[in-house]
This record gives sequence, C-alpha cells and structure tokens, in this order.
Amino acid sequence: MNQRLHDQLKKIKLLALDFDGVMTDGTVFVNENGAESVQCSRKDGEGIARLLQRGIAVHVLSKEENPVVAQRCKKLRIPCDQAIRDGEGKREILERISKTSGLEPDRVAYIGDDLHDVPPLQYAGLAITVADGHPDVIKIADYVTRASGGQHAVREVAELILSAQILDATRISTRRQND
Repeated sequence: MNQRLHDQLKKIKLLALDFDGVMTDGTVFVNENGAESVQCSRKDGEGIARLLQRGIAVHVLSKEENPVVAQRCKKLRIPCDQAIRDGEGKREILERISKTSGLEPDRVAYIGDDLHDVPPLQYAGLAITVADGHPDVIKIADYVTRASGGQHAVREVAELILSAQILDATRISTRRQND
C-alpha cells in the first residue's frame, strides 16, 4: 500500500457505500410473484462488524428501493437510505450525514461502482470502486479493490482501513512508550 493511501485510510471515520454492485455482484433474482432477492457476502458483513467495533460508522446509500436492502442493513445494524433519485441526491445525503456527524470529507470513504456514484465519490476524501466498476468510475477512484462487487470487496476495504488505523495506533503507542 502506498503512503498516500495509508494516510487517507487512517483518517476514515465513515464508510458509505452503494448496495447493488458493491455488496452484491449486481445480479437480481426475480420470482414469479415479482419478489426480488440478491446474494451478499457474509465476509463483507464481518468486515462491517469489525469497523463498527472500532467506532467507524457504515452507511448504505442506494438508488433502489427494495426491502432486501433494508433487511440486509438491519441485520448488519447499519443505516441505509434508499430510493435516492440520482448521484447528486447521494452526494447531498452523504454531505448531510458527514456534517451531522461533524466529519470533514477527508474522514469519509465511499465505495461505488457505477455512474450514479460519481458525485458521492467526488465528495468523499477517499473514493473507492470495485474491480468490476464502470470504467469512468475506475478513472476517478483513489483505490480499486481486487475483488469484484459482491465478492468480499467491502471486507477488503474494511481490512485496509483497520490495518492502517491499528498500525498507526501501534506506532503512536510505541513512540509514547519510548519517550
């Protein structure tokens, strides 16, 4: 990991993310009654739980209005906003969440995969996309995960954040002990 990325990761206090294409691979299953379901990674859920344990907030911003998004977020104990009209709407909500939490943009990371994620990616201090993100999103991302959406990409980002912050805390503690 390069020093610039490490420095950005160690500041993060809020990880916001899109749902479809990030927590899923973008596939939706529809049954004969019109009910939708998706496949999510339990490893992503574990990564989110570890972030929450360290006091890092996680929030889902989704263009879709779907009970499956709300149910997954409820199970993970994270807030979500749904039916967000477009990328500018996502950015507005992300700015509101940040300001309400007293966080400057450099304390915010956003993971998105498609064109409607460009505005919140441009707002966040750390713009992240998944390996199979839209080419225009990959161009503006500070970090592109090795994993594709729905394939543990959120866990990958969680581990990077935790690693940077724990390593930094260990360095500070060691310096204090040596003083």
